Amino acid sequence: MKMTEKSRLWLFMALVIIVPALLNRVLPGKGHFNSKPIEQLKSKQPDLVLIGDSMLDSRVDADLLGQKLGGPVALIWNGGAASAWWYLVLKNYVLAADVHPKAVCFFFRDRLLTDASFRTTGTYRRYLDAVMHADEPVVRKVLDDRRAQGLERWASRLYPLNARRHIHHEKISRLVFRCVAINPQEAKRLERRVNKTFDLAKLRGDVTESTEIIGKGWASPFDPDPKKSFLPHIINLAARSHLRLCFVRTKRHPDAAGHVAQSDSLIQYVTELRAWLEKHGAMLIDETDNPAFTPDMYLKEKDDHIGNWAKPHSTEIYAEELRPLVTP
Repeated sequence: MKMTEKSRLWLFMALVIIVPALLNRVLPGKGHFNSKPIEQLKSKQPDLVLIGDSMLDSRVDADLLGQKLGGPVALIWNGGAASAWWYLVLKNYVLAADVHPKAVCFFFRDRLLTDASFRTTGTYRRYLDAVMHADEPVVRKVLDDRRAQGLERWASRLYPLNARRHIHHEKISRLVFRCVAINPQEAKRLERRVNKTFDLAKLRGDVTESTEIIGKGWASPFDPDPKKSFLPHIINLAARSHLRLCFVRTKRHPDAAGHVAQSDSLIQYVTELRAWLEKHGAMLIDETDNPAFTPDMYLKEKDDHIGNWAKPHSTEIYAEELRPLVTP
C-alpha cells in the first residue's frame, strides 16, 4: 500500500516528536543523588560546617582550622557552585545527616547569595542533580518556573531530559576518549589534558569566572523575595533546625595597595544584606576591607583564588574570625 504525503507526515511526527517524548518519560530526569557527604558528616560530627565554591577550598585548610578552633571542621564545596547548590547542601546533606554543628558558614562573593539562576544550567546541572531529590518544591518555585520561558518551557515539559542534554554530550565525549585511548586511565588523562588545553580562561587570556561575576547583570539590588532567591529558604531551614548561620563575603583580588574597588550599588547591596541577615539572626563577615588579605596571597592577577602558599595563613585569619562562633 502506497503511503500518502499525509501518512508520511504523521509517521515523521511519530518518529521525531512522539517517540522521543515517550522515551523522555521513561528515562530518568535527573542524575543519581550522592549520599556520601551525609555519611562523612555523620562520621566527623563537625563543630563547624563551611559551604562554598572553590573560593572556600583555596582559602581554608579544614584540618588546620579544626586544630586552631579545637574541634572538627567540615568543608563542603564544589567548583562553580552557587546559591541553589548551597541551599540543597544545607537541606539534603547537613540537616539530613542530623549533625549538630555550632554554626554553618556560607562563603560567597558579592551578589551571589541572591542570584538564584547563576550556574544552574549546562554542565552545572549535574552538580545540582547530585545534591537534589526528585521532588524539590523550593527549587521548582525559585528556579524552574523562572528559568524556562516560551519555547524552552514547552520543550522542557515535552522533553524533560532537555534540561540534562549536556550530560549526554559529556557521555559521548567520554566515549570518544575511551575509543582513542589505550585504557580507561589513559582516557581520563587525555580528557584532562584536552580540557586544560582548551580552557576558556586560557583562550580568552583572563579569568572567566571572575569576569562573569562582575558582568553587567550584577548591578541588581538586594532582593530577598523567596520567589526569586534561595537565601530566605536557607534562613528558614536553619531557623527550623535552630542552626546558627554565618555568611562570609570573601575578599576579591585587591589592587597593589590592598584595596578592592566597589561600586555604590554594590556597597548599598551589602549594607542591605547585612541588615537583613542580622534581622533574621544570621551573621555577616565581610573580608573586603580586611588588610590581612594582601595581593601576594592570591593565585594570580585578576584571580580571586588564594594561592596554595598562602592557604595556611588564610586559614589562620579565618580561625580568628570564626572563633566566636564555636566558643561558648
